[in-house]
Amino acid sequence: MSRGQAIRVLLVEDEDGDAHLVKMKLGQTQSGHFEVTWTQSLADAQRCLAASSFDVILLDLSLPDSEGLATVHSARVMAIDMPIVVLSGRGDTDFALTTLEAGAVDYMVKGDYGYDGLARVIRYALLRTEMEARNNLLIAALEAAANGVVITDKDATVIWANSAFGRLTGYSPEEAVGNNPNQLTKSGLQNADFYKDMWAVLLDGQNWRGELVNKRKNGSLYHEELSIAPVKNGTGEITHFVGIKEDITERKEMEAQLQKLASTDPLTGLFNRRVFLEKLELERAKVARLPHYSAVLLMLDLDFFKRVNDAYGHATGDIVLKVFAEIARNTSRAIDIAARLGGEEFAILLSGADKNDALIMAERLREQVAKTVIDHDAGPVQITVSIGAATLSGDDMNGEAVLHRADVALYEAKDRGRNQTCWFGF
Repeated sequence: MSRGQAIRVLLVEDEDGDAHLVKMKLGQTQSGHFEVTWTQSLADAQRCLAASSFDVILLDLSLPDSEGLATVHSARVMAIDMPIVVLSGRGDTDFALTTLEAGAVDYMVKGDYGYDGLARVIRYALLRTEMEARNNLLIAALEAAANGVVITDKDATVIWANSAFGRLTGYSPEEAVGNNPNQLTKSGLQNADFYKDMWAVLLDGQNWRGELVNKRKNGSLYHEELSIAPVKNGTGEITHFVGIKEDITERKEMEAQLQKLASTDPLTGLFNRRVFLEKLELERAKVARLPHYSAVLLMLDLDFFKRVNDAYGHATGDIVLKVFAEIARNTSRAIDIAARLGGEEFAILLSGADKNDALIMAERLREQVAKTVIDHDAGPVQITVSIGAATLSGDDMNGEAVLHRADVALYEAKDRGRNQTCWFGF
């Protein structure tokens, strides 16, 4: 309702004197213009509501066709969203509260209007109704949001959450209210410093945004992007926090898949050449930086692999490559880096290993490959591997230098009859 526009009042009152007093008080007020339509029963009020529009109802509770709280209930049904101000001869507080619970927005004792009291009550009733409508609209918008929304008090205790919060976490809004949302969904995968830094930002009055791995009610983990905004009162004091929780699990899984595709060989699941060379360069830099640190590179090549492809077909050749990759993976330590460089050529970077460690590991792998038999319709397939080994040097300008040394050792192993390990320098 715009300022200066007349307020349309439906007065439901069967006593002439009371009705004339209301009309007189509203006519005398200096705080706005009121257009009053007077009816003397609920039935007449219903006909007026059907024929015209009103802003507020002034309601007497003792009417020819209705009595007491039933009058409020009936009027509430007739005018669902319209504010109702009860006018009654009863002045006890308990009864007034009962009428408010029944659907009225305010209560006045008849005749106790003061100079401008009735007009002021009507305006407040309209304002409260407007604010309630806005609140309902905001709540409806938050409920319709795809992301979880949670509101807490200043102590991070939930006072409201939307349905999307329940779908994301498994906790209904009713279960969430009264609890700390972090305690409900904490997975343990974020350390104490993570939350300490988060709260330092929030308590400084700033918005915070970050990614977390949280836990649903059923125990399953999910990724979420969380945005939290502090809400301040007029003096700048933080009174509430509003959090928006977006489920990014699918996005994170897709990112992981893309990362895997970009970094691994699709056939064997080992690192690809690009990633291996990056890790080799990092290891070379570490060797150059730390005087007592050592690392070894193994270059591996399956012996007579072309014969396998020619005799059994490329499908069997792929099986052989995957079996070999699994042996290399299982033989290596967790800190080692195994990769397929291309075709039947593989490499393993042994972090922190010396010559003795490398030779033991290489022989263990070579022996495991030699005794592995792969079943095929045309007969068993057996393979062997030749291995060249070289130590990373702090004097190397780049990783290509040690690759060359290991490759020289690999060709020496092949020249010596294959199925053996050779160290660079022979």
